Amino acid sequence: MMFSAVCLGGLILSVLSTVIWFKKKNLIEAAVMGVIMWFFAHIMVSMGLFVADIYTVFRAGAGTAALCGAVLALVLFLDKGKFFRRRHTLGHEFSVKDMLIPIVISLMAIPFVSQKNYLFGMGQDQGVYQTQAILFMNGDTKRQKDITEYNDLDTEEDREFMAYGVKNYLRGLDIPGESYPDTVYDRSRGPASGIIHGIPTYSALLAMWGTNFGMENMQDFETIIYICLIFLVYFICGNLKLKKTTAACACTAASAAPIILWVAKASLTEMTLALMPLTFMYFMTDDENPDFKWLSIIPVAVFGCYHVSIYTMIPMFVMIYGGMYVFTREKQYTWLMPATVAIYIASYFAMRHVQPFYTMNNYSPVFVGGINVSNITKVVTVAFIAAFAAVILFAFIVNKRTPKGFNQRKFIRTAAESKWFVLMLRLMLVLPCAYIIGRAFFKYSSWDEASHLALLGFCANAGIVLVPLGIIFGILSVKRFAESSSKLVVFLMFFYCILFYSAFLRYDIQYYYYYGRYLAPFVPVAALFAAAALDHIGGKLIIPASLVGLLYVARFDGYLMYNTDDSRMEWSVLTDLTDYITNEDCVVISPTYTMRLWLPIRSMTEAAVFPEDQEDPQWLDMLAQKYGRVIVISEKNLDGDDYSVMYSNKLHRIEDDLNHTGRIVPMSKYFWSTVEEIGIYSYDKYKYMYTAAGDYDKMSGVSDLESYFCWTDSEKAQIECGLRPDDYDITMELGLELPLEAIGADEVKVTMLLNGREIGSDTITAANNGEPLHFSADEELIKDGDNILTICCPLWSASKANPADTRQLGVPVKSVRFSLAT
Repeated sequence: MMFSAVCLGGLILSVLSTVIWFKKKNLIEAAVMGVIMWFFAHIMVSMGLFVADIYTVFRAGAGTAALCGAVLALVLFLDKGKFFRRRHTLGHEFSVKDMLIPIVISLMAIPFVSQKNYLFGMGQDQGVYQTQAILFMNGDTKRQKDITEYNDLDTEEDREFMAYGVKNYLRGLDIPGESYPDTVYDRSRGPASGIIHGIPTYSALLAMWGTNFGMENMQDFETIIYICLIFLVYFICGNLKLKKTTAACACTAASAAPIILWVAKASLTEMTLALMPLTFMYFMTDDENPDFKWLSIIPVAVFGCYHVSIYTMIPMFVMIYGGMYVFTREKQYTWLMPATVAIYIASYFAMRHVQPFYTMNNYSPVFVGGINVSNITKVVTVAFIAAFAAVILFAFIVNKRTPKGFNQRKFIRTAAESKWFVLMLRLMLVLPCAYIIGRAFFKYSSWDEASHLALLGFCANAGIVLVPLGIIFGILSVKRFAESSSKLVVFLMFFYCILFYSAFLRYDIQYYYYYGRYLAPFVPVAALFAAAALDHIGGKLIIPASLVGLLYVARFDGYLMYNTDDSRMEWSVLTDLTDYITNEDCVVISPTYTMRLWLPIRSMTEAAVFPEDQEDPQWLDMLAQKYGRVIVISEKNLDGDDYSVMYSNKLHRIEDDLNHTGRIVPMSKYFWSTVEEIGIYSYDKYKYMYTAAGDYDKMSGVSDLESYFCWTDSEKAQIECGLRPDDYDITMELGLELPLEAIGADEVKVTMLLNGREIGSDTITAANNGEPLHFSADEELIKDGDNILTICCPLWSASKANPADTRQLGVPVKSVRFSLAT
């Protein structure tokens, strides 16, 4: 409850900041930007905590609220209290009619993304982010994760098997080889210790939302991000002064893109990532507040805290800032360029500190000419120094060549009339397209192969004909982009994010939808460019084109609406499983479910967790002797003499069907679902921990279960035990204290028998009342397998302590544990 209040407080502070700051904007627009900035603040605060390795879910939430509060204080200081004047406050623009388009589209689109994917588990980015979030929610927040059970094993053979299991089942727990460069990773912690794959700021968002609304709802914040995306597209259309029909078509194209819907249902970074280039574009196209375009550095900084691919986008940000400086000569761009480069180097070292393997390995596209993980940090540092010097020199030269009395409008008009400048813009559209088509002609031998082109994926997701028409009319009327600095920003972002990206950064898509997610952050950019290029023609072209696009994506959207993808287990099943496991148990998971359940079960229950060793028949026996009680999670029916069933259920594994895809672009049209069995079984052949709550069926001479314990109601109560012959220390834990004074006794003697032979006595007195009782048994008394433990205790009348209770009771048994004698 406290954490929810902290998060809500931070959100309110963020919204208040933007409402006060954007005093000339519609109240809804300002509020939406406040929501976006709250998510951005959480990402930045989380990154700072991860770098210091002091992250917790609460600290991130509280830190976000503190940052939003600090921003609000700064805004109020700069506003000089004007907002609180009655006239100013009541005069803040509020028009639902002006926002009707994104509101209606959002309401229509929400059902398409409301059903989220289920748990995936380790082995794929989506499941790794989910798993990391579960760990965060349960307090496991340190950078390097230790599978401490490895150190509990006694033999080298067992430890080797455990290390093999960690490496093969926990795919996504990055453990570097001996030849990997030294980083923050501590090799001394053994081969069962690693750092989870990915930059964890996205998992922090999942954990924050899951803590507030439940683990099974952790992905629901993606719906809010999705709605914000629709509104952002509309706001940008407003900045560009596009017609309402054009804005509606752009919002529809962005919101109906199948890959956008898919990432909005998944637990992947790309949905939130899509807000960053859009927010950058939003600030850079806001000509009504030209002095505030420096705010565009915020999404750049957030990008640097969120995704390692920032190194692919930095050239675009610098190019746009540089271009805008040339066109406007506004001083803000002279510091935005070097600030962007500085953000990049800070981002690299922060990410390398938080997750070194993921960060450095993601630079593999530039591993040419001897560049590798061993020297990438030096290469990045040299590149930073060169880039920083270059942008400073560029700003200096442009400033020196700026004539006195520079007229921004005149310069833009002159540039738009320049044949060379217009030709350059046309070539920026034509040449990448020509390269992509020409390369495809020689690379592919069939349409099935060519259909994987990234550029074709952008076109298909933005409505199949909208983007091609946008490119054609962009070429024909490129002067319209040259005449406006805001539209030129859209043009440059389309060139880089769509054309350059498709030509050189991601030429084709391996398969949809999973790898198609790399297109998602830039699909709205494609839709906005097409809208800007077609706006001057009017609704007679863009409306039919949008309808054709909707008809094309409708079948894919329909399948996405009613199906989940990349789902390996319902959240409810995971929750059910943890209800049967305590922190004193040892859990063994079959290979079918190890990748999905190992870390979640371990984190949520604090139990010791091991993979099943199918080659070692003594594996369960060894673990039972070490931990007391072994629970097995398996798809097999183990309900035999050695096992007792505790829980069983069915789960669904759902994947997109890659054999039934679209003909133009191979996006899946169907999803297949398989039903799998899952059960929890108590291993009873050898068991060294017996609890009243878990083993009540093995007890006799006892009363009904009372929560976690039961009273003996016979002078000789018994427990059926499965043991291996050995010397044992036996500990009996009591459920509560005996009412010695009420029953008129100074002490109660408890004697224990094993297979009919006495093994010792212990006495309950006022000094030790409620504390465990201790006994010991020699190996010669133990049978291999079934044994009978007898608890002998005189009975007393419960009515002496509670007149309404007519029972005859002995001792309250909570658990009995057998430990190897030392």
